Amino acid sequence: MSPALTPLTIPGGGVTSPPLQLPVSGPAATGVAGTAPQVVPQGQQVVAEADSGGLVAEIEGKLSVGIDFGTTFSGVAFGSNRNMNGQIRCILSWPGSYETYRKVPTCIAYYQPTPTSEAVIVAWGIEAKAMTLREGFFKVEWFKLFLDPQVLREGRLAATARLPDLPYGKEPIDVVTDYLSCLWKYAKERITEEIGSVADLEAADVILTVPAAWDAAGCQMMRTAAINAGMVQSARGGDRNWRERLRIITEPEAAAIHASTLSNLLKLRASQSFIICDAGGGTVDTAAYKLIGQLSNLEIAEMCARTGANAGSLFIDLRFEALVTSLLRNHPVHLDEASLLAFRHAFAECDKLLFSTQDDNTHFRFNCFNIEDSHDPECGLEYGELVIPGSVIRRDVFEPVVQQVLDLIEVQLAKVPGHQVQALILVGGFAASEYLCSRVHETFGHRIQTIAKPRDTDVATLQGAARYGLGLIGGKATVSSVISPRSYIMKCKLPASEEDRYQRPGFIVRNDAGIEVCENRLSYLVAKGAVLRKGQRLRSRYCKFSRSPQDSVFTAVLYVSDSDSIYRYTDEGPIEELCRWSVDLAALPAFQLAAQQATGAGGSFWVEFDLALVMDSAEIIGVLLTDEGEEVGRATFEYLAT
Repeated sequence: MSPALTPLTIPGGGVTSPPLQLPVSGPAATGVAGTAPQVVPQGQQVVAEADSGGLVAEIEGKLSVGIDFGTTFSGVAFGSNRNMNGQIRCILSWPGSYETYRKVPTCIAYYQPTPTSEAVIVAWGIEAKAMTLREGFFKVEWFKLFLDPQVLREGRLAATARLPDLPYGKEPIDVVTDYLSCLWKYAKERITEEIGSVADLEAADVILTVPAAWDAAGCQMMRTAAINAGMVQSARGGDRNWRERLRIITEPEAAAIHASTLSNLLKLRASQSFIICDAGGGTVDTAAYKLIGQLSNLEIAEMCARTGANAGSLFIDLRFEALVTSLLRNHPVHLDEASLLAFRHAFAECDKLLFSTQDDNTHFRFNCFNIEDSHDPECGLEYGELVIPGSVIRRDVFEPVVQQVLDLIEVQLAKVPGHQVQALILVGGFAASEYLCSRVHETFGHRIQTIAKPRDTDVATLQGAARYGLGLIGGKATVSSVISPRSYIMKCKLPASEEDRYQRPGFIVRNDAGIEVCENRLSYLVAKGAVLRKGQRLRSRYCKFSRSPQDSVFTAVLYVSDSDSIYRYTDEGPIEELCRWSVDLAALPAFQLAAQQATGAGGSFWVEFDLALVMDSAEIIGVLLTDEGEEVGRATFEYLAT
């Protein structure tokens, strides 16, 4: 349970806050007016009220479905603690192929007979990828890049953007929704076929993974698209919390959950740290974790803010195409769409994953699609083949992208105290690249004891997402803790003390009741480095003076600080405003009662209420609570990524 806080009421108006008391154990603390805020200290674990919020399901037979929506490929995995004995299965059969694949292309095709008519879905996945386009048809790929933070800010002007054209009338969120609708409809059919009528997909927990670098806007668009695609919906009458069955977690966290199955490989001990590098098709994400118990029991904590960038294998393909275009710039017959597609396909299918650091002296040969203008040794054309030295492919194609991956790992390594990391785990489709693995070993092998790559590296994130859901269903914590990457602070007013009068006389004012208060005081909700249990509510009591029942809006200003120091005032050190949260207190029974009682007593009144900070998975959430702890409002403040 969270500690009971003595309400602080200052007559005379204004918003006030007591210092937050969060003891590690023992009896509940009491707020003392005028004292410096007590905070959750660095490295210390918080014992606070668990935010059940529907996180733990009661039914053991409930399904968990993991969705890895990737830039180039997507996949679906599912499991059930009772019906499947906790095993995770991937969908392997997809429309358009008799072969089995663990993932399906993130590609969708539309037909639009006229430039202004409605675009109609005609194919998705393998079938869309294999389509030969005719007039009126659109094939859309890489549309996940529209949700990248830089693209959301700058649009097609973004330096890293390689954005597809969309059919008339389609926004990026529409295309994401359309693809997820197709994927989910087919997934439901396959899951039902595999496990029969026991598959209650209407009540399943759906876990979506997102890149670590995404911000709140991209994650919210992803959530909206998934809900619009029907991935979760009300399963029965009175099912008011059905939206909570859709979970969004970061790709590194899903990979860390999968890493729990690698305990024999990693041989980590308590207090040791490891880094996850999830190298996918479009993005590469890194995150550091600390083992605080048994790895097999997922007793791990995130150590610092995750890092990510658009540096996936897709950008190897794009650089290869740019190299071919540069080499053949004087031979346009080989630069039409069909020719470039043939070059890209040959490279991706045969050489991309196998290319290594030992191939500088190897010459790679690619058949030309067109037979004319087939010989010009100066640019590499030799009798209908384009010949490219391995040293050129290394310099112009692989090294610029792989260096970005190495830089991301280096940044994450630098964030770990003492740079003490015992293991580095490579997952994702790009992790299958021989060149990437070799460069990682060259760069970090002398500093990191174990560098591991699971056999099922391409679906590690996917399986981890489904396993995350099983943990929720079974009441077992997944990545149970997070080490706060920075301090989260509220600005407040407190009774003026002698220290305040000496240190900041300009902050001392008299409120409407004639009481001296100190403005611009800071109340730390959690300090940088604190170890938090995910989903816990860090509650603090606030007080608002309302002049009328219509005066119901309280504006909470949340600040953050990357400093290890604890500050008393807003101007004391480097803090920055993260967001302003306008909370309508009218939904609180306490506000309604106070307003009713004040109607005949001059109209003005005080109301006390609780705000809570929740750090869960990728997000920082603010929650408005009743006295009984019932949630009546929430807002996402931040996604923990850089």
